[in-house]
Amino acid sequence: MKTYITTGIMASIIFITWMAATPSKTIMTTAVLNTIEASQVEGKIQIDGKSTITTELEAGNVVELFKKFKTGNFPIIFSFDGKDLRKDDQGRGVVLFEFETQLYKEGKLIGTIKRAPMPFFPGEMLEPVEAFDIIHLLTYAQGNPLKKEYPGKLEKGKYTVVLQANPVGAAGTIEKAQVIIWI
Repeated sequence: MKTYITTGIMASIIFITWMAATPSKTIMTTAVLNTIEASQVEGKIQIDGKSTITTELEAGNVVELFKKFKTGNFPIIFSFDGKDLRKDDQGRGVVLFEFETQLYKEGKLIGTIKRAPMPFFPGEMLEPVEAFDIIHLLTYAQGNPLKKEYPGKLEKGKYTVVLQANPVGAAGTIEKAQVIIWI
């Protein structure tokens, strides 16, 4: 978050400095900044066609959950539409998204990981489980996994994983998805 704020502040400072040096180019620069700000996106992340799924891991083994995703039991679909998007060389709209994964145990936030923004075209995309940090967060939920009975062993309880895609340089929202895991 600080990176984007800092970038925005730097852009404003450069913009103000450049405006003062060349006032005749003010209109063009303002139009470019407004175009970026005017980009709109709406969409959702779904798992197996739903915004929330529930599963049980009887043995509490994170690898069981990974296997469920990899064998196609829980396909992750990321879809969005947009308007006034920035265009690539072929005229296709492109938007940057930061994928964020949050892990809660018994309703308490215990971990968050944000991925560096990646560009996407509008539409529907099947995302691999590795696009989010579900397995990583669960593996380290109780500390060092090497100090457990085996790596990926989870303590009994209710875990909730929230998946979200945050647009960067565009307004709008992407509906979140949740995986509720019972051990």
